[in-house]
Parts: sequence; structure tokens; C-alpha cells
Amino acid sequence: MIMKELTVPQRLFLTQILKVRLIIGHSKYQEIERDLAKRWAGYWGEIALANFVKDLPQEKYLIFHDLQLQINAIHFQIDTLLLSQNYILIIEAKNIAGTLTFDNTFKQLIRNHDDGTEESFEDPRVQCQRLQSLLRNWLIKNHCNVLPVDTLIFFKNTSTILKANSGDKTDFTKICKGRDIFNKIDSMEQRYHQEKINSETMTKIGNLLLSQHSPKPIDILREYNLTEKDIRSGVCCPNEKCNYIPMNYKRGYWNCPACLTISKDAILITLSHYFYLYKPTITNQELRNFLLLPTPDTTQKIVRSLNLQTTGKTRDRFYYLNPERVPSCVLSLKTTS
Repeated sequence: MIMKELTVPQRLFLTQILKVRLIIGHSKYQEIERDLAKRWAGYWGEIALANFVKDLPQEKYLIFHDLQLQINAIHFQIDTLLLSQNYILIIEAKNIAGTLTFDNTFKQLIRNHDDGTEESFEDPRVQCQRLQSLLRNWLIKNHCNVLPVDTLIFFKNTSTILKANSGDKTDFTKICKGRDIFNKIDSMEQRYHQEKINSETMTKIGNLLLSQHSPKPIDILREYNLTEKDIRSGVCCPNEKCNYIPMNYKRGYWNCPACLTISKDAILITLSHYFYLYKPTITNQELRNFLLLPTPDTTQKIVRSLNLQTTGKTRDRFYYLNPERVPSCVLSLKTTS
């Protein structure tokens, strides 16, 4: 049974917003664009993994996607966690194409490019060992350390070539590609064939994991050493092929001078940009400045139409993010790489 569905990672859509909002010609643009491509690739890997594990027996496993837990002020994220009456399995998804070499000496994963250059990644085995240790400690702290915890690394691309350095003894038993994941899980089930807990206890542990899911707050501007001066103000065109900033406001509609899109709700996407990049509240003056509105009267008219939750009066009034009016995620889901 799926206990937690896969959703768009917060860091992914924050990076997408940042790319759209960054002032034209900014020196950080290429870095942000590269990071965004990597985060999309990682998300596609998680989607592929989710599509496979959904075919596992629903009565046997509780399935959690993008589970984020915390222990001793350390946040850790697990791509997919399988909980059964016999064991717990951590699965990390990787979406890296090409020829990959596991370097046991320096604990890294090296991609070999056709032009002879190499690219280094963190060894996913080291990553899994760390997650395994953190999860065990979390289970102990929460008085439910009753199941063995194992790990598996899933590569999305079946065409990816996996190698080890000459002379290295690399154990590939906990690494799989594509549909081979089912063979690996079958092997896990044979290894952990004995039931450790009953179904009621499994459900209790599952509910505890879900209740303790706590995403780490992300200040994307600070991560890239950016400030408000690096961000463009104005309503963003909702046409994904355009995303022109700023749109023009006229008689209740937003007009894009670049692609001629006309929208009544483009302001909602722009407000989500503000709330996610800066803070979950906005004042009347901040709203006017960010939307580039011409007059206080126009600002007030738009604020009333949004029906945002408020506190305070007149100059001390703050407006809050209303999920029913402002989209919590501004990305269209891309399900193919």
C-alpha cells in the first residue's frame, strides 16, 4: 500500500522559479540551469522507481516516496522506503546514463565520457550506508527498532554500463537496473523470510514514519548567495514557452507583450514565486512593488479579489499564503526524460 505518494521535490520547483526570476544575464544563470537539469534527472529517476514498486504486492508492503526524517538535528531523505513485516528496504534512485565505474579506493562513481573526460559523483553505496545508519538510529530513538534495514540502488537507464576498477572486488548484489529490481526484491524476501512483527505493528510503524515526515526548510536564495536585487519583479507569463516578465495589467487581465497571452490568473503563479522565494507573508506595499502595480487603488482591488488570509489592520496588515488560491507547486509534471 502506498503510504506517501511521490510529489515534485521542493528543491526542484524552487530552482525552476529561480531560473525564471533571475535577472537577465546574471552570472549565476548557467550554474542554476545545470543544477535544474540534474534535479529534473533525479526526479525522473524517482518517477521510474515509483512506477516499478507500485506493482509490488499491496498487502505485503507499505511504500513511502521521498520520505524525509530528522534525528538529532540531522535531516535525511530516502527516495523510496519499503516496510514489511520482515524487513525495511531503502531504495535510492539514480538516473545517470553512460559508462559508470565504481571506484572503491576513493569511494566515488565516475562517468566516462566519449571524449575521454571523466565526471565524478558521490558513490551511492556510501550514500545508502549513511541512510541505513541514520534510519536505524531513528528507529531506536522512536522505540521501534524491531526490523532489519537493508539497501538497494536502482538505476533508471537499462543502457547504463556499470563497471569496477581493474582488480577491485565490487559487490553488485545491491545494485539493479530497470525491471531487475523485482529480482533483487525477491532475493531480499528470501534473505528476510522470517516475520518479525505482526501487521498491526507494521501499520503503527508506518503511521509513525508518515507522521514524522518533515521536509528541511530550503532558502534557495541563500544557497546561491542571492538577494532580492537579483530577482525580477512583475507578473510572469503563464505560457511555459514564454515566461516573459513583466506582464501588463489592464481592466482585470494580465497581457503578455511577448507572446500576447491574456490571463486573469497569472497573478497566482507570481504570488507563489514570492511566497516560495521570500516568505509566506506579504504586505500591501510589498505586493504592489512585486507585481509592479501602478496605484494603491489597483493593488487594493487585486488584494480583495484574491481573498487571502490576513492578520493586522491597515498598514500593519499581512497577507498569508492560501493554498486554495495560490498554487503550492508551480511546475507542470514532466514524466519523461
